[in-house]
Amino acid sequence: MPMGRTVPTWRNRIERRIDSWKPFRRVLRHSERDEFDRMLNSVRSRSSACGMLPASDVLEPALLAMLIDINSRLTKLEEEKIRDG
Repeated sequence: MPMGRTVPTWRNRIERRIDSWKPFRRVLRHSERDEFDRMLNSVRSRSSACGMLPASDVLEPALLAMLIDINSRLTKLEEEKIRDG
């Protein structure tokens, strides 16, 4: 009887989903590809948090990770604007 993991890790599942998005990425403009890649990297960097959600679909935690990244970047810009007057 084989031992070990029977369920793929969240990281493996999201990487498969990201692979399925390659045709979408391919038709984006170059600058949009860079932004798309940045969003995907924000998901990868939060894989520990994403893996804690008991979601059958990886899309929900991935979208949450992207929203956190966008919000963090927006907050930094707002803080810079306030500081710079």
